[in-house]
Amino acid sequence: MANSRTVTPTWAALHSPDDNTLARLRGVGPGGTRFASCGGGRDAVVISPLRRGLAALDALGLPVEDGFSVLADHSRQELIVVVEDGWAHLWEDAPGLRVLTLGAWLLVPVPNTDGSYAAHWLSRPARDIPSLWHDGDGEPALASMSARVDPRALFEALATVDRPAEVAAAAS
Repeated sequence: MANSRTVTPTWAALHSPDDNTLARLRGVGPGGTRFASCGGGRDAVVISPLRRGLAALDALGLPVEDGFSVLADHSRQELIVVVEDGWAHLWEDAPGLRVLTLGAWLLVPVPNTDGSYAAHWLSRPARDIPSLWHDGDGEPALASMSARVDPRALFEALATVDRPAEVAAAAS
């Protein structure tokens, strides 16, 4: 009997797409993504660099699965996490972070696709929401997208990830 071992994927392993995925994401035409308005109960936390954001998700102990509404912008090396609104104050002085809130727009994949090189689902929104999220005027919006990542926990995880770099810089 062969010894089989289950390997649990990590968020960090998603940093660099394999060659086939990379070619597919780069080949997506302009119809593969669209802008969605932020606000309406949902904000988007943009973390730079991508590797740092992925490390924070690993520090949170979140499983790598659909339902978390997490995007990668490979061209800018940024991670985008959709969270409940009302927590932008947490991120005000945090370096390498910005919050897209009411009045901002986020590039998202069109329904039933992985997206493009600039907007790629690492964790698609929960399946129990509409395939295309709309606001009251029928425009694409984040308003009803799932937001399963707790913004406070994400903030603390980023602080934990950043701490070793701060300690090393102070020791130098």
